Amino acid sequence: MPMIEYNDTISLMAAMERMKPPASFLLDTFFPQVPATATTNMIMVEYRKGGRRLAPFIVKGSKGVNMKRDTSSSATYIPPMVGPRRTIAPEDLAHRTFGETVYSTMTEAQRAAQMQARDLVELQDMIVNRKNKMAADILTTGKCEIKGYADDGQTVTVDTVEFNEWTQKLTPSTHWDQPGATIYSDIKGMSETIQENAGQIPTLMLCGKNVEEYLIDNAEIAKWLAIPNRENLAMLSLAPRFVSPQIRRIGLLQSLNLEIYSYAETYIDDDNTLKPFLGDDDVIIAIPGRGRQLHGAVTLLNESGTSYNTYIGQYVPYYNGNKDTQEMSLTVYSRFLLAPTWADDWALIKTKG
Repeated sequence: MPMIEYNDTISLMAAMERMKPPASFLLDTFFPQVPATATTNMIMVEYRKGGRRLAPFIVKGSKGVNMKRDTSSSATYIPPMVGPRRTIAPEDLAHRTFGETVYSTMTEAQRAAQMQARDLVELQDMIVNRKNKMAADILTTGKCEIKGYADDGQTVTVDTVEFNEWTQKLTPSTHWDQPGATIYSDIKGMSETIQENAGQIPTLMLCGKNVEEYLIDNAEIAKWLAIPNRENLAMLSLAPRFVSPQIRRIGLLQSLNLEIYSYAETYIDDDNTLKPFLGDDDVIIAIPGRGRQLHGAVTLLNESGTSYNTYIGQYVPYYNGNKDTQEMSLTVYSRFLLAPTWADDWALIKTKG
């Protein structure tokens, strides 16, 4: 197997194209489409709302009636760039790495190559996690805030990418953890709103970790399940089971064609606290599979340090060795922005306000 040239960006990019990115439920479910990377660092984000115009009747002999085109919303962005980095110093190579046996005969050069290979995978994982967080922000707020850190790790700049056409959010008058909550009516209402605006039936209901309990404890739903007749079974079936450590299939709401899942995946925030991607009491009802991952080109100083090269790829690894400090670093850059194709594809229910 040929060795990877860690000091060559093109070789590293080719290696990363062969690497399978980690699974990310929100990203893979709601933003699976990946168009070709733009050849510049600027991209156009365009999304639409569904149209419901009627064709007009015309009288005999008329040539037709001009109809207004449904416009799309578009904006041009320089996608935010992420650049997680790992450094290796001589002292890092003086002791065993993770997984290395006590009596290892690995040389320090071999140890450095192994550390860089592991770093390459973990840096890509961090970028995918950031994409998943952007997906969560868009699905729950209709926008995402970009916080950019300078080299000192302190300076923060904030920009906001907002999809202004998204308005499908419900806070029930009776919270779902309360007696008398009209859970089925709330779900049905938001599902019908998506159907009316997007022209398709939503098929996925994604819940925070507390919502399964609200569904099972709800008096109306419990009444259906307590009377095992054909009509009730045709409306709702609950058979909770884990699909993966953080994803649990709750059941199927047949009457609305909704697969119900509980999602409890977490991430470590910039302030080093553990947080859920989806709020514990939030519900997303959606048409999956139509969102896009848009990528822009990355411009970096070339290996000789004499000019700049523009790299077109989702992930751009960049090696740098400093002879003065005897440190080498590996950074993975990526410019990306997630965008829905239709602003009506999803709705949010804040079950506890």
